[in-house]
Amino acid sequence: MVLQTQTGRSLRTFVLSALVCGSMYSCKESKDSVAASGKASVNIQLLGVENPVVTTKKAGNGTSSSTTAQTVVVPFTRTSSFEATLTSEPSVTSGNLLRASSGSRAAVVEERTPLAANIKYKIVVYNADGDYVTEKTYTNSVDNSTEIELDAEKTYTFVAYSVNSTSSVPAVTAQADLDNASLENISADLMYFKKDLTVHSGDNNLEVVLKHQYSEVTTNLSMATEMTGAITSLVSPTINPTHSNASLKLADGAITYNGTTSSTAVQFPLLGAGLRSVTSNPTLLIHPGETNGIFSFGSITIDGETRSNVGVAGLQILPGQRYNLNLNFKTCTEPVTGGADLNWNYAASGSGAVVDGVTQPAGYVVTKDLTAPGADYGFVFDILQLDNSFNMEINGTKLATQEIQFESGISIAPKNIRFADGSEYNGANAEGGATIPQIYSMTGTATNPIIRVVISRSGEVQMYGSKSSGGTLYPLVLTQGNFNLVPWSSTANNVKITQVVQGATKMLGSGSGRKKIACTL
Repeated sequence: MVLQTQTGRSLRTFVLSALVCGSMYSCKESKDSVAASGKASVNIQLLGVENPVVTTKKAGNGTSSSTTAQTVVVPFTRTSSFEATLTSEPSVTSGNLLRASSGSRAAVVEERTPLAANIKYKIVVYNADGDYVTEKTYTNSVDNSTEIELDAEKTYTFVAYSVNSTSSVPAVTAQADLDNASLENISADLMYFKKDLTVHSGDNNLEVVLKHQYSEVTTNLSMATEMTGAITSLVSPTINPTHSNASLKLADGAITYNGTTSSTAVQFPLLGAGLRSVTSNPTLLIHPGETNGIFSFGSITIDGETRSNVGVAGLQILPGQRYNLNLNFKTCTEPVTGGADLNWNYAASGSGAVVDGVTQPAGYVVTKDLTAPGADYGFVFDILQLDNSFNMEINGTKLATQEIQFESGISIAPKNIRFADGSEYNGANAEGGATIPQIYSMTGTATNPIIRVVISRSGEVQMYGSKSSGGTLYPLVLTQGNFNLVPWSSTANNVKITQVVQGATKMLGSGSGRKKIACTL
């Protein structure tokens, strides 16, 4: 019985080995037969998509610097403005590049990004005489490994193109010979590549790097943290100039822009009841050379004020590049100070704290009353240090129903706040990178606090937090309930600051009313 089992196993092993060897021999024979027949196999290696990045050579010193950002401040109303910044995407560095000086000269370097999965692209092959030989359509990440078989020891011209679509690739017009072959009236995101390659018997590799032929701009609107209200209406936002479509010669990539230039619509999502930030769909621009681009609104309503025919001009846009146009709106104000400074630091005593020389148990509420100056644009309260929760009461109404707690694991005051993007204190950062510290491990500055509370002139509350000491402020949201609408007076306001003792208890900060003033640009 044992002998029969061993014999059966040996037989199965022999058969499997024979099949594997036969398969390997067959593959080798197939490769060898291609070489022996004078044929060449061309493997397509799609390396990605290149985007041009402008650099400026400074006159006189021979050094170069990247010029991927253009910035200008534009008046919005008498008491508000917006900063418009055009940056290449992805951006390497930034700087003020609205227009290079007469002594500067622009150069171009390249950045490479992957082509998205399932995007279709086509390879068209011509022989040395410019005659059409063959073509093959590929779907990125699906069949990139499919080979093209050609006669060996000959030189061919390979043209690759795509319109960044998962469903189709346009056909070549006058395909028979390279000199006349073209892609006609392309209004989608055209990408192109051309290379001559002499192929030899056996395997050959063709490295393909597509290049965008048209520009693309994504517009981002945002409001400064000190600005109240929301963006509630966007009517007819446009950007220009652009052509409706263009045609490309396969032989040399020369582009003919069709028709006259015009504006094209910039599509934003619905605003609902209002948003403090909103991002458009990417807008394709079909235009030669660097352009004097103009972005404009038919009208925009923000923080209760409406302006018509406002925008930004002088946008220098390079064909083939991807850009972010960032418009950050702010209200011009001056602080109305007095009576709203806070500074206490109570050491822990067991689970409680020593408050003004007296040991208080956990759960004891530290209270500070003050009079905050009134102003016509509300109030801003900046916290530079905090351990580890607080609440405020404005003229008898609390900011939140419960203590605003930044640390988890505290039973008497559970954690109930996080960043609007899903990031957590002492937890993951939705943007990636290092874990966000505990609130008590961070220290802010006068210009970059760790917490900012903004109360609008109508009593709406917004809160912002930093993910690092002195870092950028991001919107915060309560995980239980919402911030209350508080009664804010333009004269004087009674403010009560409270902290529930949970060991060491600390707060350092100050507040000021905000008064609108005329903008100075």
